[in-house]
Amino acid sequence: MGNEAERWWSKDTVAVVTGANKGIGLAIVRRLAKEGITVVLTARDTTRGKEALESLKSQGLHNVKFHPLDVASPESILALAEWLHKTYGGIDILINNAGISSLHKDMTFENVKPVLDTNYFGVKNVTKALLPLFHDDTPGGARVVVVASTLGQLKHLESKDYVKTLSDREHLTEDFVDSFANHYLKDVANGSQKEGVWPIWSDWVNSRYGRSAEDYTVSKVAAIAYVNALHNILVAQPGKEKKINVFSCCPGYVDTDINGNTGVKTCEEGADTPRVKTPEEGADTPVWLALHSPEGGSGKFWTERKVIEF
Repeated sequence: MGNEAERWWSKDTVAVVTGANKGIGLAIVRRLAKEGITVVLTARDTTRGKEALESLKSQGLHNVKFHPLDVASPESILALAEWLHKTYGGIDILINNAGISSLHKDMTFENVKPVLDTNYFGVKNVTKALLPLFHDDTPGGARVVVVASTLGQLKHLESKDYVKTLSDREHLTEDFVDSFANHYLKDVANGSQKEGVWPIWSDWVNSRYGRSAEDYTVSKVAAIAYVNALHNILVAQPGKEKKINVFSCCPGYVDTDINGNTGVKTCEEGADTPRVKTPEEGADTPVWLALHSPEGGSGKFWTERKVIEF
């Protein structure tokens, strides 16, 4: 993670990781805990969360705590915020990793809404609830990292109008990102999402995902855009006393449950796919952003420790 001179963190540094009972989230918790940071592992499923906690303790990592969190539930988010305030007084790092996909499901409103509620609205609502808890004396500023995907890049959208507005980083607002996500949900409810606005599925017709990745893609476009909009909000705050850096990133093509653990099998079949990573490898960029907060990188989209095009 760098040389000792760069180590601003300590056992008193508090990091929160969502969706952390398995996969990339658990790997992120493990790497942060090995750095000596106090890490709060959150998960929707309490049993699985506690099992993950015990597995880390068996590895000698006793600086991890568990708290349940359903990112789609306002009550659950509020309960976490209150517990964090009571237990630690504040936090330094938030890594929004929780996410779901609806691969191979029909594109019905009932299937699509949970994906947007988790991958975009959940990310936004957790972040907004925890922003007041960020310490104002975190060296280099507190950090928010959103784990997204290159599926959320604007090149996958068909609407030139949306691409133009979402590309205007300096003027992007939270309200506009909300309207983008809600427009998609409305079109799904009306059965009209095929009308030249949403992902260009001619790009994916021969892939293993097909159109079933549509809602996931829209949710990740919104999540990446929100990070940019939040950066604008934070920069614009007059006389702000605390600095908060916000980043979105793609962990790479990682063999996890969210893609049905298809990664290794796909490569074995010789398909033309990116190199498959382990969850530990996928955790690298999110953890690097959280600990090193590269100068001038706030609000931008990253992968392999580099800024890439949204």
